[in-house]
Amino acid sequence: MTFMLVLSASVIAALILSGRAKTMQANDWLAVAIALLGVNLFRGGNWVMGSGLVIAALAWSGSKLLKGFGQSKPEVQKPRSFELDRARSLLGVSDDADHAAINSAWRACLSEHHPDRGGDEQMARQINRARDILLEELKANNHR
Repeated sequence: MTFMLVLSASVIAALILSGRAKTMQANDWLAVAIALLGVNLFRGGNWVMGSGLVIAALAWSGSKLLKGFGQSKPEVQKPRSFELDRARSLLGVSDDADHAAINSAWRACLSEHHPDRGGDEQMARQINRARDILLEELKANNHR
């Protein structure tokens, strides 16, 4: 019984630490539970039932549990095109603006709308977010 508790805790901890637990669905968790039950039966001497349950759980879940372990970093969600268009129009920069142009436009807009100078705090947040979106997109395009 202690072995099963340690094994179960280890499997769940590995799934949580790897980040896979966030994306797992109910079928995936059920496959993990069946596999752990199969290991327990296998350990108890019922080799046929235990190995059958483990193989069934692996076949049921497919390679979804192992998918992603070989990836070095998770994909960053790119901003949608309308977010980019809105950010460009808010700062008044063109599609091919570089880092310096984005920062220059950001400074000009923020100095005009900064809350310390009587501007709107929400507008200042939008200006900052627009700069962040454009710089992230610029960085993503430069790494391709």
